[in-house]
Amino acid sequence: MQERLDSVYITYWSLLDPLCQSQSLPYLFMLAREGYKLGLITFEQPRWQMSPEEQKIKQEELRSRGIDWHPLSYHKRPPVLSTLFDIGVGGLAAARLARRSGAAFVHGRSSVSCSIATLAAKLAGTRLFVDADGPLSQEYVDAGVWKAGSFGHRLTAWGERKSIESADVVAVLTKHRRAEVSPWLSDTPIHILPCAVDLEQFRPLPNDRGRLRRDLGLEGTVFVYAGKAGGWYDTEGMVAFLTAAKKVFHPLTALVLTREDSSRFAQLCDRANIDLVTRSAEPSEVPQYLSAADVGLCFRHRFPSQLSCSPIKSAEYLACGLPVVSTSGCGDYDELIETEHVGVVVRSSGVEAYMTAARDLEQLLVDAAIGDRSRSTAKRFLGLSEVVAPRYSDIYRRLSTTSL
Repeated sequence: MQERLDSVYITYWSLLDPLCQSQSLPYLFMLAREGYKLGLITFEQPRWQMSPEEQKIKQEELRSRGIDWHPLSYHKRPPVLSTLFDIGVGGLAAARLARRSGAAFVHGRSSVSCSIATLAAKLAGTRLFVDADGPLSQEYVDAGVWKAGSFGHRLTAWGERKSIESADVVAVLTKHRRAEVSPWLSDTPIHILPCAVDLEQFRPLPNDRGRLRRDLGLEGTVFVYAGKAGGWYDTEGMVAFLTAAKKVFHPLTALVLTREDSSRFAQLCDRANIDLVTRSAEPSEVPQYLSAADVGLCFRHRFPSQLSCSPIKSAEYLACGLPVVSTSGCGDYDELIETEHVGVVVRSSGVEAYMTAARDLEQLLVDAAIGDRSRSTAKRFLGLSEVVAPRYSDIYRRLSTTSL
């Protein structure tokens, strides 16, 4: 017999995808600890596929923590049509689970998942929590995946709007996105829930700092970047900044943490004569490597969609006591970095702008309190248990009652 659930949570990520591990499961675990019984639907990609035995073990593990996991298969081809298929299959599966379990509401995280949740809520007659993140439709145009006005772009934008208009509660990542979607709604509550960082996991590890710097040969001021090359990330601009920064910080070392192909970083740094160390770090190892660095880098192209983003890497840098060098137009981070004095915002490209940013950073690093201030900022604005999880808990409590 199906156990009663409070909600059915849907994500289009695979369970072992780092995004699910950092941006879904921690929230669900905290909600489960508060006594909520949760259904979880994921879409498993071949890259993160588990054997049937491994899935069964993981299901039992999650069930022991109050989460009823239902993995579905992710489909990639043909483009757009495969996603529509997943939305249909996911919507039916989530609706069945919600009906059987008596769930009060369905919760979708990100654009595709929200479309699935919208369909499921309508079929099951439940409430709908649209955890919208940023606009995937615009992100794909900015990244060159779709052309503006293409079928995929128009269909996804329509689905995003319909989900938001249908919701009982909406969450977005930034103030900019809240302003964008507010005209679509009347009295529906809109919450800002940035990508949160677990400060228990991400914290300065001074005992690891000296050891790792010696083992890796990290010299001088170490600038760390965690993530992949390309896409929304301005890899060329980041290396151009480091080239300018070499005139201020000498010696200088770039540390790149990526589980993707690192050859692009190597080519650019070799051409610029920048000392580079790359590592394929497991998520649990990242705090150690961040502790060995001095500055975190987050260079993103100044695309329209980036005003709605909340890069988790910047939150993790701050939580580990690192000031952040970030390009402008990156969600709410411009205001946060400058107001709290925890980094430098690079407002334009070019040598002059990069030199100005490097000199401003030099002054910032002289401040002995920068590490504590960075971590305090993460705790007060981006902390998982301190800020974001309590907001989720309040939303769940309201949706679980008879009236909002």
